[in-house]
Amino acid sequence: MSAEALTPPDAEAVAPLRLVREPDVPSPAAYRAGLVLELLGRRSAPLTLTDVAAHLGLAKSSTANLLSSLEATSMVRRSARGWLLGYKVLELGRAVLVSTEVVAEFHRHASSLPALRGETALLAVLEGAEVIYVARSDGHQPVRVVNDIGSRMPAAVTGLGKAMLSSLQPAALDATLDLVGDPPVLTPRSHRTPAALRADLARSAARGYAVDDGQNTLGVLCVAVPVPGLGTPAAVSATLIARRATPELCARLVADLTVLAARLDRGEQP
Repeated sequence: MSAEALTPPDAEAVAPLRLVREPDVPSPAAYRAGLVLELLGRRSAPLTLTDVAAHLGLAKSSTANLLSSLEATSMVRRSARGWLLGYKVLELGRAVLVSTEVVAEFHRHASSLPALRGETALLAVLEGAEVIYVARSDGHQPVRVVNDIGSRMPAAVTGLGKAMLSSLQPAALDATLDLVGDPPVLTPRSHRTPAALRADLARSAARGYAVDDGQNTLGVLCVAVPVPGLGTPAAVSATLIARRATPELCARLVADLTVLAARLDRGEQP
């Protein structure tokens, strides 16, 4: 059992969002503006106009117009070194979390379950081959693992990601694992081959929960359970320092996570 992501992926490792062919969308300009926001959100350092244009495969004049329009709405801002996301994005992100009923239910239920309320509990969704952290409930342990809400990590090295992958139908799993390719190796315990990852996912599916035992971060352990009925792949997890993870505690956490997942699926009150 193991750990979720502590930091977002290295900025330079993020793949370019280059437009090979304009998709068939009603508003190409709005689509391109969305790509600009996604690109800036995936980089930790400012990007110049030239950088943004190159990553998206757009002309500098078109990119400049996009950035200026987004700046007018405070969605992006410019610094001495280039362009960054604007603070309006943070405001909107918080609004999404506040207005999302499942997040509020997650917090209510996670704090009411006997074993889970003492640990760091997480709710995440799957986007492509990455986990996006949606909500966190901090327990009362003096040493806690911190995962930033909105950050991403490769699904193949997180308990949450493996729980979600193990719940996919075969065709969807194959398509997602094609995106993964060779699993990322973050620690000596990370899977080295697609076959090893698939075997882990098969074990997770059979027992109903996933275990990340130092594959993400050595010394940190996570158990995670999929939430099947939210309309998108989702999972909940408990993360703790590995030296505290006795078999008895892990069994109680899995039991609480299973209850939490069922309550979120059905929208029950605690």
